[in-house]
Amino acid sequence: RGHTEVRVELQMERWAVRGGSVRLRCVHDVPPHLLDKVVFLRQGTKIFQYIRDRKPPYRNFTTPGAVLNIALATENSIILQSLDFEATGSYSCEVSLDTPIYTKASSGKQLTVFQPQKHHPRIDIPSSYLSSGETLHVNCVTAPALPPPHITWFVNEKKMDELVAHSHKFRVPMNERNGRKGLHRNFEYEGQSTPPSLVALTHASHIATKPPGCSVKENQVQSSQVIDVKEREKPNAIENTNRHKSRKSSRKDLYWTLSNHQHSFTNQPT
Repeated sequence: RGHTEVRVELQMERWAVRGGSVRLRCVHDVPPHLLDKVVFLRQGTKIFQYIRDRKPPYRNFTTPGAVLNIALATENSIILQSLDFEATGSYSCEVSLDTPIYTKASSGKQLTVFQPQKHHPRIDIPSSYLSSGETLHVNCVTAPALPPPHITWFVNEKKMDELVAHSHKFRVPMNERNGRKGLHRNFEYEGQSTPPSLVALTHASHIATKPPGCSVKENQVQSSQVIDVKEREKPNAIENTNRHKSRKSSRKDLYWTLSNHQHSFTNQPT
């Protein structure tokens, strides 16, 4: 069999939670009696090596941002534990044959260590009253996370950028080492002489699995408020309803939670 027919592939998860673990498997079709060496690399630098005829056969190198548990290692598999952000990078593996002498490497795969958002994004409305024709100012802040979450506003299920509205987005300066990074976004809805009977504001945030503006039904932490804008002679009490729904992360959507906040607003009292 020719050397070009040797198959080598690195298998691992694309994302890993900070403090968690990830398994790297070097999958190949080299027969055991021909296999001489297997090497795992990060950014082209060795982090683990198996040589069949050495005693012991395993050698552990330094892995930035992770602990390699050699007790759980095999000739084709390693586990990185206690992951930190420094472990983010490109990983690969290579196998070497004994006879004939030949080495083939896998393609590199990117690992990203992330800090998930630990609580729902927060929508802040400074006033309990809204007058007809008045501009609505709303502020929304995500939980600290790394990579920084994407933020998208929806008004009545339409993306904010498609409406007549103003947006300001910036990163909150926080320490990367402890994962404290969030995003902050303001929303302004231009008042109308005849206001809509209902304004539903949805704030969606998610961690870098898709670009900003993804569907609000996946890959995100979501918070929404429904604002009832009415013209009445006397102000009514605020009605407040909160609903929360959460489920565990999966390989595709990471962490997903849903918060609904409903408020009823009346005219500003004179």
